[in-house]
Amino acid sequence: MKNRAGAATWAKRLLIYLLGLYLMAIGVVFSAASGLGVSPVGSLANVLFRIGEAAGAPDFINLGNCTTAVYVLYILAELVILRRDFKARMLLQLVASLFFGQLVNLASLMLAALPEPGSYGVRMLYLLCSVPLVAAGVMLYLSPDILPTPGEGMSLAISKRTGLSVGASKIIFDCSLFVISSAVSLIYFRRLVGVREGTVICALLVGFVLRQLQKPFQKPLLRFVGRETKVERALAAAGYQVDSAGKPKIIVTIGREFGSGGAEIGRLLAERLGIAFYDRRIDELASERSGMPMEKVLELESHMERELVSDFRNAAYDMTNGALSPEEELYVAQTEVIRELAAGAESCVILGRCADFALYDDPNCFRVFVHARPDARVKRVMALYGVGEDEARRQTENTDRARARHYSRFTGREYGAQKYYHLGVDSGVIGVEESVEVIVDVLRRWCEVRGTHPLSTL
Repeated sequence: MKNRAGAATWAKRLLIYLLGLYLMAIGVVFSAASGLGVSPVGSLANVLFRIGEAAGAPDFINLGNCTTAVYVLYILAELVILRRDFKARMLLQLVASLFFGQLVNLASLMLAALPEPGSYGVRMLYLLCSVPLVAAGVMLYLSPDILPTPGEGMSLAISKRTGLSVGASKIIFDCSLFVISSAVSLIYFRRLVGVREGTVICALLVGFVLRQLQKPFQKPLLRFVGRETKVERALAAAGYQVDSAGKPKIIVTIGREFGSGGAEIGRLLAERLGIAFYDRRIDELASERSGMPMEKVLELESHMERELVSDFRNAAYDMTNGALSPEEELYVAQTEVIRELAAGAESCVILGRCADFALYDDPNCFRVFVHARPDARVKRVMALYGVGEDEARRQTENTDRARARHYSRFTGREYGAQKYYHLGVDSGVIGVEESVEVIVDVLRRWCEVRGTHPLSTL
């Protein structure tokens, strides 16, 4: 039975992988047919194909074979860049290159009847049709994690050698290809052919569209092929450091709406119980663990960057199976710190940082969510920060939206949904101090049910 299940899983993975590559191939053919250029990773191949076409080269000098040839050059470039760090398994990219090239040829044959675009508007339509096809293809081909393509390998190689982020490395790689492709085109044609404004458009849009597709489809797709997300794999590699034996201690996690007083409640609760309170200290420990500067940690922890900006910035990380975006890297580091705290002997209160999810299966974890009516939270923000009502409302809505987006992305759960917490407290009705007493009272009863009282102050 296990062998059959394993074979079925691999069959699904192979199916999704091939479908992804084929969709990418169709997208390449559409963008090439537009005459406005293809994505940077394929631009040199497209220029060489156009040169061969203009020179009356044999039929085997086609777009697919040119793509394979250029991909082989990328693999050689990886070898030069990485030198001793180049692993033998990376040569498997040759298989992906050969296969993808032939899929491009197959797509070219199937779309041979595609009408020649006459106007610029039709050309742009062809190009824009290629973007979601390539994005969907990348999402599908990455999900099974079978064989990487050299485009992905080059970005990772540049990142490893230079120490730059994968995002910065991909920008360098794309820009270099655009310059090289343009130079080759200008030398032969005295004008840009095969690499044009469409190359820039694809560079900007494919990753962004990929990220939009991944939001609703990535997790179901990964479940279908029996795989975990990059973040889940990183946490699994670090080990799940939670005290499943149930030492005599309590870990209270505080989730909260902005302006509800959750931070103050958490601090006062820790004082009331005589235990440690972890808020910014987790960020400091996560900074040390990840090597990320504290300034960057604080920027990411604020979650105030607009989603559109974040999607464009992090698109490069979604086009690889190996690299975590800064936000993902911080989440992994924070979760590791939180689980190490939970595995220790001391009781504590932990504020935010998806701690309720990280410790959901920990028997010592008591999960609280603090909320209040919007008008009460706006008044509190006005008093705390000395801002007007409109600004307080804007901050409240934006922060709540950003926190909910962050929480949903990493947990797959609805932010503040009561079914995930032991207790929900309306601080706007009963106030901060009374909220602390309510939590202590319910916590005492929770301990009675469990048959343990680890804190004398209870």
